[in-house]
Amino acid sequence: VVFHFGTQTPSDWNEQRWPRLVLIHAAPIPADAGRSFNFNKLRAMLLARVRSGIVLDSDQFVAPGADALFQRTEQEITQDYAMPILPAHFLDRSPWDTGAFWARYCPSEDDCRWQTTRWGHAHPTWTHWALPWIGRWLRRNFRDEVLPPLKDGAMPALRVTDVPEDEDLFNIATWEEGGTKQWCKYDLPGPSDFDSLLAAKPGSRKCPGCSDVAGDSRWYPNGVPRAFFTAHHAVDPEETEYYINAIKDKQKKGPLPPPILYRGEFFATGLEMKAKYPDIQCII
Repeated sequence: VVFHFGTQTPSDWNEQRWPRLVLIHAAPIPADAGRSFNFNKLRAMLLARVRSGIVLDSDQFVAPGADALFQRTEQEITQDYAMPILPAHFLDRSPWDTGAFWARYCPSEDDCRWQTTRWGHAHPTWTHWALPWIGRWLRRNFRDEVLPPLKDGAMPALRVTDVPEDEDLFNIATWEEGGTKQWCKYDLPGPSDFDSLLAAKPGSRKCPGCSDVAGDSRWYPNGVPRAFFTAHHAVDPEETEYYINAIKDKQKKGPLPPPILYRGEFFATGLEMKAKYPDIQCII
């Protein structure tokens, strides 16, 4: 499902070339509304009317095995946990990055007691159970609502339009509602991250010298696991074509390594990884 928020679509976005494409046209947020274009992402999640979904940006490509995320999404986002889940960001953002919203969740720069997850990247997954959450937070932005003070004033009021981007809103809304779930890094920062997968020896689960996404002192002191499901920042067509073809060629020669990589070892499932590293906080 591809959303087009614009005036004219490329002529090659057609059923002859892409027979499975569902192309949905929608008017973008008006330029004079004072809202980031990126809030169209939340609109797309509502308008898609899917039972479960994964948000991808236009500069991402998808690797074999990514469909496993749909089942995992349906297992994790339920009536009892009815909000989207973000993957961990490769940056550990904090009040040092500035932003008016930090004061509500961090009484001081070193005390973020009401931040309930590491900063997440705006590539969420969701199910139909999360649709009210998405609509609620998009409404709060569009209506210029104010979150009232909480914790006897220790959490100051926050004007929702002071949360300038979709990624900021996804994060503070997760913290505001006590969300604790976060995906391991399945949206790898760039195509070259797939070098680790491509260099793996057939039949081996070891990846000597392979690194994890940079950790932090609170959530992931030993780094964030990577899952080879998608690559972000695929903005160079020639580079993207190279990696897609390289993945295809490696797959033709035999099964790809298991998709999850942590501490120099490939794992087939998040449960398998969790059995060896029970303290890891992300899910996959």
